[in-house]
Amino acid sequence: MWFKFPAGCDRISIERQEFAVEVKDEDGEGYFRAPDHFSARILELKGFSVATTLPEGSPADLPKPDPLRDNAITALTNTVEALKLEAQNLRTDLSVSMAKVRTLENEKAMLEVALKEVTNKLAELQEDDEEETLPALKAIPGGKGK
Repeated sequence: MWFKFPAGCDRISIERQEFAVEVKDEDGEGYFRAPDHFSARILELKGFSVATTLPEGSPADLPKPDPLRDNAITALTNTVEALKLEAQNLRTDLSVSMAKVRTLENEKAMLEVALKEVTNKLAELQEDDEEETLPALKAIPGGKGK
């Protein structure tokens, strides 16, 4: 919505939003655009009025609010933010899982080494047992040690 500044004024601030002269007419009076929802606050100020006519070549008025579009944008923005958060959580979970996998792979490698050592030790013990058993079997008549 277009508004007209009072004489001697070329800038205002409404709810922390700054508005300044955007166009001037041939008499030097300034005009500015502001969203419709600020109109009540602006018109309460002394000397401010709604612009009924604008100087030639003035830009178009600000677009009117579209609640359906605005609500859809808000909903989609919320969805995107939720999806970003979910993706970040999934990345974190994946990192934790990958760390667990690496730990389990290290444990597996250590267990394989230990298993190999135990298997070798068992084979050695079996060989030692056979070496000790063979002389005893040779002494027995009909023993397999012949």
